[in-house]
Amino acid sequence: MNADLFLLIYACLKAFLPLPSIEAVFVPLCLAAPTKSFYYAVVSGIGTFLGGYIGYELSVSYGRKVALKLVNEETLSEGEAAMQKYGAMAVILGSLTPFPDFVLAYLAGLCRMNRWLFLLLDGGCRFMRSLLVAATLSKASEFIAIEKYSTLLSILILVYFLGKYVIRKKT
Repeated sequence: MNADLFLLIYACLKAFLPLPSIEAVFVPLCLAAPTKSFYYAVVSGIGTFLGGYIGYELSVSYGRKVALKLVNEETLSEGEAAMQKYGAMAVILGSLTPFPDFVLAYLAGLCRMNRWLFLLLDGGCRFMRSLLVAATLSKASEFIAIEKYSTLLSILILVYFLGKYVIRKKT
């Protein structure tokens, strides 16, 4: 499977399943091919949009039942309260930060947030976040020979995100 398709599928799945952050795949790809960083940001944005749609629809169709398979009741209740209180701002802030994006899709569906508003905000903000990461890596490659250390950096990033994921799953 080529890297572009893998990134698209991973970004889509990450948007509605509790997988390690998209940066675990996106950053190593950008480091390996800095000239394709902005292209990877677009692919990541498309995947996130599609995955957000799937998560939203699952939540609307199956309600709390499907969300509780992924998070506990306390987390879900806190998230619903925040979503109802802050609405679109919660989606914007959650999408621009490393907040687990799969939670946003389910919360938006459970709270019956306008589907298109959610998709526009979530997909748009996650796309902007990917663009920012791509721009940062691109700029850094002008000053640092990133490609010289890209394999090591990629392994460190993957270990970090996978470790963080495993630790979070154990607690």
